[in-house]
Amino acid sequence: MNNQNSKHSIIISAILAAVGYGGWAVYINFEHGQQACITAGLVQGTYAFASTLFITKVAHFVYQKCGYGKRGIIFGFFTSFLAMLIFPLTLHTLAATPNIIETILPGLIWGSIYLMGVLISLEATRRAK
Repeated sequence: MNNQNSKHSIIISAILAAVGYGGWAVYINFEHGQQACITAGLVQGTYAFASTLFITKVAHFVYQKCGYGKRGIIFGFFTSFLAMLIFPLTLHTLAATPNIIETILPGLIWGSIYLMGVLISLEATRRAK
């Protein structure tokens, strides 16, 4: 995959994350009224878009700085995971989202799978060269 295709894939992933996780936040907070569910949806959707772009870069950066291989994958994953946990917890706490854990849990699960896939793909590409 060339660099241009890789950038397009990351942007498409970010858009899908925004729509999917923003929609999930609206759904999971719907019982708390229109204002709460819309706010949660906007916070989670915006966060999902930005974090997909940002977390991918963080994972890649840490992976490289740790010397690639298993060590790079492990440190890249855990550093990125901590950011994926801390940022939305903080944003939703500030936005007074009623169901914070339920709102961010799918993003943590699927984001973790995404991150591991990105890091394993980086390692496979590096080894193939």
